[in-house]
Amino acid sequence: MTINTYPLVSILIPTYNRPHYFQLALDSALAQTYPNIEIIIGDDSTDNKTQELIKQSYLPIYKNIVYIQNSVSLGQFQNGLLLFEKASGNYINYLMDDDLLHPDKIQKMMNLFLTDNSLSLVTSYRKLIDEKGEHIPDGPINIKLCEITTKLSGMDVGNQMLMNCCNYIGEPTTPLFKKEHLIEAFGTLNGREYNCCVDMASWIHLLSKGNLTYISEPLSYFRIHSGQQLQSNMKLLEGIEDLTHLITVSKNYGFLQNKTEYQKALQEVLQRILYAFQHYNKDMTDMIYQRLTQCVETVKIELQLLQNQLL
Repeated sequence: MTINTYPLVSILIPTYNRPHYFQLALDSALAQTYPNIEIIIGDDSTDNKTQELIKQSYLPIYKNIVYIQNSVSLGQFQNGLLLFEKASGNYINYLMDDDLLHPDKIQKMMNLFLTDNSLSLVTSYRKLIDEKGEHIPDGPINIKLCEITTKLSGMDVGNQMLMNCCNYIGEPTTPLFKKEHLIEAFGTLNGREYNCCVDMASWIHLLSKGNLTYISEPLSYFRIHSGQQLQSNMKLLEGIEDLTHLITVSKNYGFLQNKTEYQKALQEVLQRILYAFQHYNKDMTDMIYQRLTQCVETVKIELQLLQNQLL
């Protein structure tokens, strides 16, 4: 078979001022065993270190790399959208610039797509690594979804994610998905751009379009390091607002049609909001208080409407 016989997969790498980690991520994309891949890089850096690295060591050798240096910093959200627009592949895999791919990741996931047209996305177990690339113990963020490779209903997985307010799919690096199924922009749901739960917004959208296969072996590596801001005061607030919106609009996508399941999801996000009130405590500002209060009111209205329906 020739390379063009295989559907094209686009690996999209948004990067910002991390040339060392970025090079490791790019090398893991280039090491893929799947034969038909384009790699599109969106460089949002404020210096030229990544540009020099790419132009000197990669572009003269690899013809499947497309390098975009943004003239002004777009920010992570807009940078990711630009890459998606530029992608020519039928399948998309984001690669965060500090993460890594297993060499067989795309090949093993594409094998599943090519034999099952009902799939909208394929994900896998992922390992956690530290700044040096050493494995670190599993935590709540990478709990194994299944002990063996398993096909699951997109609706069932989506409902579980919503009821537990938990991202079972993984970070943007983890899954491979069909481009044609993501009708709304990545990180957007029901017309709203998400600020924290960006990936969950798109996973819910994709799960509404088809099924999921979970591969039980680790095919990507999520790096935890000091340069990240995994949880800041503003991110906590934005995450609460995202979850509140996610739960309340997911019914438009076919999820949480069972009233008991919808009630469970609403109660779960309400607990998250109450935790946020306790978390802020002395750091509470009028702006944070008003935005959290709006989330409480939104959830309580939905719970009251639901209660009226159950009577």
